[in-house]
Amino acid sequence: MDRVALRIDAEDVLVEGGQSLFTRRPRLFFRSILGATQTESGWRCPSRRSSVQYLALRVYDWLTSRGYEVDPDHQIRSQVSAELERRKSFARTRDAASALKDGATAFEWDDVALSMDNYGWKDDRELAPHQKTAVAHALTAINAANFSVPGSGKTLTTLATASAHLASETIDVVIVIGPLACFDPWERESARALPEGLRVRRVRGDASRRADLYRSARRGDCILISYATAASDQRLLLDLFSAWRVMLVVDESHRIKRFRGGLWAPAILELSRRARVRTILSGTPMPQSGRDLFTQFNVLWPDGQVTGTRDAFAARVDNDLDGVLRTIHPFISRTPKEALGLPPYEIERHEIEMTGTQAEIYELIEGRFRRRLEDADTWRDKLDALRRGRPIRLLQAATNPSVFSRTDSYFGLPALRTEPATLMERLAAYQEREVPAKFGMLLDLVSDLANRGEKAVCWSNFVPNLDAIAHFLRAKIAAPVYQIDGRVPAGDDALRDDPVALKEEPGESDTREQIIRRFLDLEGAAFLVTNPASCSESISLHSTCHTAIYLDRTYDAALFLQSIDRIHRMGMPLDRQVKIHIFCSVNSGNETIDHLVDQSLLRKETTMRRLLEGADLAPLNLAADPLDDSDGNRDDLSDLLRYLLGEDDRAS
Repeated sequence: MDRVALRIDAEDVLVEGGQSLFTRRPRLFFRSILGATQTESGWRCPSRRSSVQYLALRVYDWLTSRGYEVDPDHQIRSQVSAELERRKSFARTRDAASALKDGATAFEWDDVALSMDNYGWKDDRELAPHQKTAVAHALTAINAANFSVPGSGKTLTTLATASAHLASETIDVVIVIGPLACFDPWERESARALPEGLRVRRVRGDASRRADLYRSARRGDCILISYATAASDQRLLLDLFSAWRVMLVVDESHRIKRFRGGLWAPAILELSRRARVRTILSGTPMPQSGRDLFTQFNVLWPDGQVTGTRDAFAARVDNDLDGVLRTIHPFISRTPKEALGLPPYEIERHEIEMTGTQAEIYELIEGRFRRRLEDADTWRDKLDALRRGRPIRLLQAATNPSVFSRTDSYFGLPALRTEPATLMERLAAYQEREVPAKFGMLLDLVSDLANRGEKAVCWSNFVPNLDAIAHFLRAKIAAPVYQIDGRVPAGDDALRDDPVALKEEPGESDTREQIIRRFLDLEGAAFLVTNPASCSESISLHSTCHTAIYLDRTYDAALFLQSIDRIHRMGMPLDRQVKIHIFCSVNSGNETIDHLVDQSLLRKETTMRRLLEGADLAPLNLAADPLDDSDGNRDDLSDLLRYLLGEDDRAS
């Protein structure tokens, strides 16, 4: 094969050599793929959107893989030498991580434990066996993903890894980028495990205040930054990353899963290039598909060593997902839920008879759906008509008809104003005439728990219903009732008598955390009213709350199981029984949509648990829009359609 000269000329790469450069395959690569221009002796390749250095290495790799003898200029030769060494280093790390995971090599945990002790790790924060395994993996793989199940203690595991790095002086500063809700767990775990070793600081305030915080960083800092702030402050953070050896932690990393576009991911990817050590944490790394892994693993290995190019990765996911998972396997630590040793939780279902006006309203809403189906001829047309009608309206009627009078912005449900007069008359007077049937059962359960001095979290998917529940319970019981939803207004009733909270800056996350802290730390009975959309992720309630009450559920199985994980997780008292209460409305002895949802979730539960809690990674196949999962899939709608058409015992 010909000898080829390779050199950089401004922003172009020049390839010069013999006639073999003009044959079919080279012409396809240079002209069609790189957009190169033919010269008398070869090709001029423009760098376009990539750096000229990246282009030079790409051309060098292509030429050498085809047997060309390449004569690079001094600049490219230096790059090639550095790149070859980088590849060797990556291969050594990958092979060491694989050997550790496969049991081919042992890990000297005593040395790590000594380093942690020397750095001030508290004796009472002893790691569980699965956490030690994850720390060993993280220290071996260097840039590692911890995809253990929710509630497995990923934050504490990562703090242990960071303490080992700090003790050996491989890093100076820990930067955590994640959702606002993850800040409180980091602060709490750091205070318990490394009270002297880490100075935990939130990035907050205006641009000037944030800049001062970055400039005042010192060794041993753990800086907590939201995704939005990291993107906004990218330039300042690049300076910080240049000044210190940084361990970058991206918490709930599936939040930056977008395969293309977005603002957060590009900023975090650029920061990751400057980090000394990189870690990503997620219990649900593939919400939709294997493509969700691309950006996350480019944070770990920013030069694409694991993923390759975007288009090549997409093709591999589509054609050989198992092969992709084998490729990333050395860099993943995953603990299944069964390894946590948690006692099983107990579920109790309560059938509650609707009466009076609520039963009439439920029947009118059912009739509204049946009228929609009359003009649809085929089964497919009927399913489409049913979906457009938003079946979630039936769930509202079975829980609390008064929510129809208010807009639900999360589900995109406007207040009902143009329905038949009979329905509107009943809705207008409902709140004054009647208490929803489920509220009576809720009061019985809550009163019993209050008498025993216990806590519970009360779940409903509808924000207007949360307001009604909180108001109802505050009027009926003496125990404190707290509320969290997507609004969480400043000056919430739960905070007005908290002088510490009132001195702190107002903000959605702050208020949310303060409410949770008061709920958990209060001695005796207390009740939290919330929705899964606000509290199914990055929230831990297990320390003092061991009961959950579901007034309603949607068809979203993942959200339901994740909400259970708020109280059923590592660190809960093992002598306490976690109790789950599920409410199902009944109409004149007949089952309702609550039972359809219950049966759907039971069908989905086994599959979803395997995906969420098992040892193996797999896509959850959730809809890109979470509301699609809430409204039900085709099978769910088919069951509902049969119910409405009287082809199901529940409707008889």
